[in-house]
Amino acid sequence: ESADWYNSKFIVSMGANLNMTRTPDVHFISEARTAGAKFVVISPDYSQVAKFSDEWIPVTAGQDTALWMAVNHVILKEFHVDREVPYFKDYIERYTDSPFLVELERIEGGGYVAGRMLRANRVSRYQDVENGDWKFLVQDEKTGEPRSPKGSVGHRWSEEMGKWNLKMEDGLDDVPIAPVLSFLDEHEEVIQVSYNDFEATSTRLRGVPIRHIDTVDAGRVPVATVFDLMMAQFGVSRGLEGDYPTSYDDDNAYTPAWQEKLTGLGRETIIRLAREFASNAEATNGKSMIIVGASINHWYNNNLSYRAPITALI
Repeated sequence: ESADWYNSKFIVSMGANLNMTRTPDVHFISEARTAGAKFVVISPDYSQVAKFSDEWIPVTAGQDTALWMAVNHVILKEFHVDREVPYFKDYIERYTDSPFLVELERIEGGGYVAGRMLRANRVSRYQDVENGDWKFLVQDEKTGEPRSPKGSVGHRWSEEMGKWNLKMEDGLDDVPIAPVLSFLDEHEEVIQVSYNDFEATSTRLRGVPIRHIDTVDAGRVPVATVFDLMMAQFGVSRGLEGDYPTSYDDDNAYTPAWQEKLTGLGRETIIRLAREFASNAEATNGKSMIIVGASINHWYNNNLSYRAPITALI
């Protein structure tokens, strides 16, 4: 809620004209700035709230998604690959679906696509668990085997109470799980996964590290972690083969150079925004925030304009 704005140290407002549409709340922005927060406004026009910001970023109307996709590219590269921030790694392992396993499906013409998250009841250990088709799997570092942690929708609707939480423990026996976030260092194979590049109306094949899991219904199937698939989605190569950008200046989705033709913003602006947003989160254990206003809702595919900055927050 808006009273929590005061606790942030880096605030980004997109599609929200706070002075006009959230008048009772906007004083929290002034108070947060007085307490040292930086306030950035992303808006096509020099709005009422842009006037009071520390920085106004004049994005082309409707292109907020492209801006945040490029921000995510920089964050993943500089804060997860070039160096690993312990707080970020712990957070995504503990509280997000990043370590969960996704089955890969072969497509005509070569390559694979990401399919569904691997269901728990497809492996022998969980074959007979309640709601097994609504529970999911991670690779446990300690045992080297797939494990089903608590907190999935299958636990929410089970007869057994007390398992619908965010504890990284096996829902079967409560044993702690150490989830493997990435197969990059210990993979069985690197396969080419197809991604849609909607802006270029084409597809791109990018290498993703995988392992194989023995299932009760389909034998050994290839799986990747959500994290590894996300790295490929955003074009962060980590030395893998495929249609990856070679630098921030490569016009290949989703680099800072790529977004320029869509947003009208220079690549240096995007790089700096990403670095400041993530550096503040590193220094403050997560006190970076984004306010999304109703102006974003007026565009087709506006759900993606939410998902892109949500990914930055994650």
